[in-house]
Order: sequence, then C-alpha cells, then structure tokens
Amino acid sequence: MKNSQAWQRFFQFSAIFNFVAAFGLLFAPELLFNILMMGDALTSEALPWLHQFGGLVLVFGIGYWVISTNPMLHKDIVWMGCLGKVVVFTIAWIDIALFNAPIGFGILVVADLIFAIFFAIVWRASE
Repeated sequence: MKNSQAWQRFFQFSAIFNFVAAFGLLFAPELLFNILMMGDALTSEALPWLHQFGGLVLVFGIGYWVISTNPMLHKDIVWMGCLGKVVVFTIAWIDIALFNAPIGFGILVVADLIFAIFFAIVWRASE
C-alpha cells in the first residue's frame, strides 16, 4: 500500500480520537455532555450506559492502535472499525431526526463518518 507510514499515523490518530472520547465518557461525562449541548440529559441512570459505551469506544481505540502497526495485516479490524463508525453515525442521526436528540452529538459523529470513509479506502486497498 502506498504511503504506508501515512496510514499508520492516520490509524494512530484514529486511536487517539477514540481514547479522548472514551476518557470523556468514563471520567468527565459532565464536561463532555456540556460540550455536546446535552448537559441536562446527564442523569445517574445514564452513567452506567455511558461507562459501557466509553468502554467500547476504548476497545475500538485499542483496535485502531493495533491496526496502525500494520494496516494490511489487520484488515479485519479495519472493516469492523469502518462498520462501527458508520453505525454510530447512523444511530446518532436517527436519534436526532426521530427523538429530538441534541444536535451536538450529531456534529461530533460526523467525524466518525469521515473516519469510516478513510477506513473503507484502506480496507478496499487490502483486497
């Protein structure tokens, strides 16, 4: 694959993006919710779900870091990451459209869609 080092850095950046999001979900949910314009939605009942989601975001980040060591070798994780990012984007915008969820989260997950496009490029190149 051309620009292998650039793709390795891209997946490192993807991992760091997930690590930051996971950190926010796990350790600073109040700050994260305020940034996303969802401050009044943070309840004690929501915290366990946020922590579960944060754990999953962290695990995906670890997967992206593994990919960065050799994107062609880890094409199955690339595919899973691409699918996961598209699902997160889609569900967020369904929640906005149908359930009046705050737009802040929808804006953040546009980044996931952009990452998914690049993940798909790498996955297709590995075929």
